[in-house]
Amino acid sequence: MTRATRVHNVGTVARYSEALALLRQAGDCVLIVRGVERAIVMACPDGCGETLTINLDRRTGPAWKKFQRSGALTVYPSVWRESGCRAHFIIWKDRILWCGRSEEPTAELTDQQLKTLTLAKLSTARYVHYESIAEALDAIPWDVYWACKELARTGRAKQGKPGMFRAAGTSSPSDGVDYYA
Repeated sequence: MTRATRVHNVGTVARYSEALALLRQAGDCVLIVRGVERAIVMACPDGCGETLTINLDRRTGPAWKKFQRSGALTVYPSVWRESGCRAHFIIWKDRILWCGRSEEPTAELTDQQLKTLTLAKLSTARYVHYESIAEALDAIPWDVYWACKELARTGRAKQGKPGMFRAAGTSSPSDGVDYYA
């Protein structure tokens, strides 16, 4: 079977067994809601035939964040299967981006307004994690990460330790060292 490149939302149900009945092909997903959003059940987009459960309910343990913007599904952080096919992918705006395959969005897909807002949140004095910026902007973390990467690529920001960015400028970061990932 071929790897999926998009997710296909095939419904919302209350029970896991109902979700399983709706999955037909790699990338199909179903939202389980019982009072609150509980999980996304998904046919593994790798095409291995297995079913994945992406927990959305923090009350039951570590959970992903689901974003629904303009009808498109984004999940944060990435999904990394530690068994079976060991697939590692990002669900972003209904697309499946396979990690390790250089499929990050290009500069053209990074929203200019978001880059401007992100740059305004960066300090020249210290590094800030992109998740903190995303939370402050009520933005999708992946979008802010890629905006930060683009700002760093064009010299308007500096990247430090993984996920950490600061504005480019004359001030140096508080630890005095630039770390490049």
